[in-house]
Amino acid sequence: MNEKFALSLWRLRLRHLEVLLAIERCGSLTGAAEALRSTQPAVSQWLAEIESALGVQLFTRGRQIRPTAFLPPVLRHARRMLADSHELESELLAVAAGAVGTVRLGVMLVAAVELVPRAIVQLQSRPGYPQLRVVEDIAAGLWQRFERNELDIIVGRLDERAYRSGLRQETLFDDVHAIVVRPGHPLARRRSVTWCDLHDYPWVLPPPDTALRRAIDASFLDNGMTLPRVWLESASTTVTEEVLRLTDCIGVQSGAAARRNQQQRLLARLSPQLSSNVGPVGMVWDTREPSQAMDMVLDALRSAPHSRASP
Repeated sequence: MNEKFALSLWRLRLRHLEVLLAIERCGSLTGAAEALRSTQPAVSQWLAEIESALGVQLFTRGRQIRPTAFLPPVLRHARRMLADSHELESELLAVAAGAVGTVRLGVMLVAAVELVPRAIVQLQSRPGYPQLRVVEDIAAGLWQRFERNELDIIVGRLDERAYRSGLRQETLFDDVHAIVVRPGHPLARRRSVTWCDLHDYPWVLPPPDTALRRAIDASFLDNGMTLPRVWLESASTTVTEEVLRLTDCIGVQSGAAARRNQQQRLLARLSPQLSSNVGPVGMVWDTREPSQAMDMVLDALRSAPHSRASP
């Protein structure tokens, strides 16, 4: 049965996958035909060929098509296969232009402030450097992209997801989060600030169910306080920093971001520290996809922290 199933897969082409994703996205054969600039009978034929090749029914037919339990795993692999085909085209163009390959880098803010820019500059100074595509996002967004095979390396806080089977992780440096306010904030003028003082002001906090949010909540509880008043929940670095500069709210940033903002006199750092650290800064990659370009980027990231300025 497995051999028959494997042989049937050879009948699938990339066009089949594009049609399948269009059907799922549009919710109907007619809508998919319009999106693909094709006809409904042609799309219906493509779907029939897909189901025949897989040996399972992906949609039940009726007045409306409805997905079956077989559709989600097929969609997941279809997206990966199409992403890989687009990546192949991009990498071939990069090699033709003289690069050793393409590396897609997902970066959290803690690594975007100093580490990754310095690693990029170091790479660009070498002959035959790889072509880089950099995406900055919070951890949840980067891991979603990584699982869809849209990223090769994640650089940021290491959490439990970094230790899954098939992945390699490496710690680069430790970064302690900092509590920050606007430079003219009443607490910024005090020599000594307590957790009781922090509790008196509203906070801009990361979303619930994030490691940083849990660390902030735990710090208040560890210091005998109830949880702080939430003025805003934000996963946007730009929005968070601007709100902190415009109000008396308190927020938390990575040590690297807080140091940069303090040097530029955009935000001030307060003395209390979180009672628990969220985790070290490191990099994660899939060990099943080695390449010369990947090795060059990993080596640059390893050496970049040693040239970072002291806090």
